[in-house]
Amino acid sequence: MNADWNSISVQLHGSFLDREIRRTNRNLLLFSLLLIVGMGAYGVAEWRYYYNYFTGPIEMNADSLDGIKHPDDQLRYFVRVKGDQSSDTGLQEIRHETRNGVQSKSVEAKYCILLLGNRLLIVKKIPYDNGTTFQGALGELPSDLRSEIIDPLLKQYPNASQAFLPVMLDATDFRSGGYLSLAICLFLALLALWNMRKVYRRRMAPATHPIVKSASMYGSLVATAQQFDVELKGSTFKLGKATITTSWVFLPSTFRLAMCHIPDLVWAYKRATTRRRNSQYIGTTYDAILYDRHGLALQMQADQKKVDAMLSLLAQRAPWAIFGYSDDLDQTRGKNWAGLVAAVDARRSGVSKARSA
Repeated sequence: MNADWNSISVQLHGSFLDREIRRTNRNLLLFSLLLIVGMGAYGVAEWRYYYNYFTGPIEMNADSLDGIKHPDDQLRYFVRVKGDQSSDTGLQEIRHETRNGVQSKSVEAKYCILLLGNRLLIVKKIPYDNGTTFQGALGELPSDLRSEIIDPLLKQYPNASQAFLPVMLDATDFRSGGYLSLAICLFLALLALWNMRKVYRRRMAPATHPIVKSASMYGSLVATAQQFDVELKGSTFKLGKATITTSWVFLPSTFRLAMCHIPDLVWAYKRATTRRRNSQYIGTTYDAILYDRHGLALQMQADQKKVDAMLSLLAQRAPWAIFGYSDDLDQTRGKNWAGLVAAVDARRSGVSKARSA
């Protein structure tokens, strides 16, 4: 941090601009820490799964499976079993989907009975797996599976009840969820570290902060900060999350502060967005969109009355600006912004001359 910034930082201390810089830095840091804490909490909650995920499946046979009464209490529940014969039960899990009015179905899993010596194990498997060696998560045998698979067999073979093991094996896909969750955690960890590095950099070099960059576009940073404080102590309007002073619109959000210098306002309009789901009306949201001469957009979402009130107030304070949306204006904004600014400057000059006459 250079001496010039030290001097500016002292002058900004305690100002509205200084508080906003500190607020956004603090929020970004807290958000990053919450990501890390959240991942830690997830890791603690799922530690048993990841222990099995990384250690891999443990080999088990009929005798070792028979000794397990409560699979959820087992540390090692990711197992591999090798049977002598596999018999399809005919029971399937089928997913039904409807897209654009077209119905489809697909087989997600099948259930088979695996012969392990003189014992029988119910296995949930992927549809195309016809082998006799399976690996997956050991779990309790649900009562509905018992009634649909075991009970009908016991009517034909009453003495077979002791042959079935009291557990089942889900061999569909043990690790896929782990791959996805690890990828998400890695992304979140990198995001948290990136944000923490960003906070550190902004504290060491505050001139890199987006709020400082935005405020610096309007002249001396110290003078601009002082103007903010003076106007905020005067007459202000609170519309939605925005605060409107004589010359400024401030719109704070969690990680930033959007600002618009009203004398530099070029174009403003209301945007209404209608939301529908399956052709059913859900609701409409309203936004006030403001563009200043630098091409920076301030967007505030609020109810229609507040959006209309903001645009009406801005029309009184910046009558030279263009209000209302059109496709031509939007195309001009993208292709000839300088020309649009020049046209508004000419309108502003005309308004100033008319007022002074």
